[in-house]
Amino acid sequence: MSWTFEKVDVELLDNLNLNSHEKMLYILISRFKNVKGGINITNTYLMKRTGIKSKVTLRKYLDKLALFGLVARNQPHFKKPNKFTFEKTQMQEFININTGRRRKMSKIMKTTKQQKRYQQNINNDKVIPINKKL
Repeated sequence: MSWTFEKVDVELLDNLNLNSHEKMLYILISRFKNVKGGINITNTYLMKRTGIKSKVTLRKYLDKLALFGLVARNQPHFKKPNKFTFEKTQMQEFININTGRRRKMSKIMKTTKQQKRYQQNINNDKVIPINKKL
C-alpha cells in the first residue's frame, strides 16, 4: 500500500463559509488538476467518494464552490461527466453557459406549471374555456 498526500491551503481549511463536504469535494476535484485531457468527473464518483446521498445536494455543494470562485463546472452533454476548471477565464464561460441553461429550464418549467394550473381549473369548473369561432 502506497501513501500519497494532498496539499491543502490553510485558507480552505479555515474557511467558515464552506462545510466539510464542500471542502472534500474541492480537494477531490483538485487532485485531477494536472490531467492532460482536462478534469472530467462524474457525479456518481463524487457522491461515492464523499458519501453524499443525493444529486441535488451534490449540485448545491458544487454551486457553492462556484459561487466562491474556487471551481466551475459544466456538463457538455446529458449523462456525460462534468468538466471542471480552476482557470478564471474558463470559469466565466462555464458560468455563462450554466446561467443560460437555467434560464431556459426555468422558462419551460414556468409555462408547463401555468398550463397545468389552467387545466386543473378547467377540470374543477372554475374556468370555462373559450373556443375559437371560425
